[in-house]
Amino acid sequence: MVGLQKWITGAILVLGCYYLGTWLSSSTGLPLPGALTGLLILLAVLFIVPKAEPLVARAASPLLSHMSVLFVPAVLGVSAYWKEIAQNGWAIGIAIVFTTCISLGISAKIAEKLLASRHGHFSQVPANQEIAEQNTEQQDVKKGSEND
Repeated sequence: MVGLQKWITGAILVLGCYYLGTWLSSSTGLPLPGALTGLLILLAVLFIVPKAEPLVARAASPLLSHMSVLFVPAVLGVSAYWKEIAQNGWAIGIAIVFTTCISLGISAKIAEKLLASRHGHFSQVPANQEIAEQNTEQQDVKKGSEND
């Protein structure tokens, strides 16, 4: 029963953010689609209230496990416009590669900044190597004190 309550709470949170984003986009004339605005609202909620993440994950898991069914309309759209897609294949391919590289680069920079702010600094040395060096230094100090 508790699992069902958590699932319902997560679903309400996801749907609430979606409908709030849709309402904001349509009422304010934002140039973003309502679904994207709702997704940004959900992202903000998850940053502000980290305890909501398991609830959202529980509600989103069934949708994610059957995501291929959600793409059926897109596949049908591709088949309906295949002639136009074939005529502009190079431009579409370049646009896909270019935007993918840009989005991966931006995502990497954001992740780097988040990790740096979370850990105080962003070290290039792996943590295990730092620990091994500290242990070696401590052993050297012990050996030196034993020789005295």
